[in-house]
Amino acid sequence: MKRILIVAALALWSGYRLQAQTVLPGKHDIDKSTFEGLYVTTKIEEKYLGQYWEAYLKQYGKVSSSRGGVYRSTAADISTISSSPINLSSQVSSKKGLSQVFIYLDLGNGSYITQGTKGYAEAEAFLKKFAEDAILYDDARVAEEVMKDSEKTFSKLTRKGESLKKDIEKIEKELASLKKDLEINQNDVATSQTDLEIKKKSLEEAKAKIPTKQ
Repeated sequence: MKRILIVAALALWSGYRLQAQTVLPGKHDIDKSTFEGLYVTTKIEEKYLGQYWEAYLKQYGKVSSSRGGVYRSTAADISTISSSPINLSSQVSSKKGLSQVFIYLDLGNGSYITQGTKGYAEAEAFLKKFAEDAILYDDARVAEEVMKDSEKTFSKLTRKGESLKKDIEKIEKELASLKKDLEINQNDVATSQTDLEIKKKSLEEAKAKIPTKQ
């Protein structure tokens, strides 16, 4: 029941998060240089967000990554934004429980995409699409972890049940052996009782033969 409630809560939370994704313009420092572009914020853990982001970018060309969550694609083919290759620089970072993906889109000839420029709406949709996909990927990851926890619990309980079954079988064998020993003991007791009665009678007869004093 608890697992069902967790999955249901995940589904509701997923729907809320899909509706709540907002892409904003901003500036960001990447490798000590300041870039102007746009970003999206999410509650997905940084390490997983970086994995999702790299996989997303690989759909549009070769991606290189470096320390600090920096991902680059020097000739990204994002036709919805530009018909020409885009020099994309990005960084995945986190702060105070929130993770962020920032992108800088260099169109060449000194032009880049920021709020108010041509292609901004398309870049916004590009980043928002990623954020929505990332939520779905992360929900699947969390659901898989919950499922694996259930598998572990099931396996643990199954092993315990098998162990208890073996213990019961062992005890039943011991009980059968004890019952057999009891049956033998009862037969021995009956034989011993008969023998005792015979000995008592012999003793009484022996005593009866002793002469009485005058």
